[in-house]
Amino acid sequence: MKCPRCSSVLSAKEYDGVEIESCPDCKGEWLFAGELQKIADHHDEVFTPEEIAALDAVNTEKFTAEKDDHDELNCPCCDNVQMEHFNYGDTSGIILHKCKQCDGIWMDKGELEKIEELVDGWKADLGEDAGKFDSVLEKIDVEEQKALDQTVSISRFGFFNRVLRRFCE
Repeated sequence: MKCPRCSSVLSAKEYDGVEIESCPDCKGEWLFAGELQKIADHHDEVFTPEEIAALDAVNTEKFTAEKDDHDELNCPCCDNVQMEHFNYGDTSGIILHKCKQCDGIWMDKGELEKIEELVDGWKADLGEDAGKFDSVLEKIDVEEQKALDQTVSISRFGFFNRVLRRFCE
């Protein structure tokens, strides 16, 4: 496979127990479908608060640049398939490229490390956020369920609708 950025031949390397493809020249990385999730799920390294704070500054800069990110890259795995760019986690500001055909992901130099820092930050704040927002999320869930019960009725009794919907999920 060739690098979508500089056309160098990609070579395999191990990263956190997952074999990924890496460009020897521009240092970009290609991950096949599901590999990014494996890396994020099995990531053991914990970053310091200073490293996470440094990431926040980078994210702010990149988040504003997303709308200006118009580089068109072709998938290194699929012939003549242009990849779409997306913001990892919707609001992280880390712009990645994904092939809509094979679901592979291209990351420029350093983006995989930034994702790991971001995931570690999310994990570190999860307990505090859950404590703050659990009651709000519960209320939202109840309201959404009420709205769903009103729009889609399997039975004329709301209780049976909820039970039947649980079995259908």
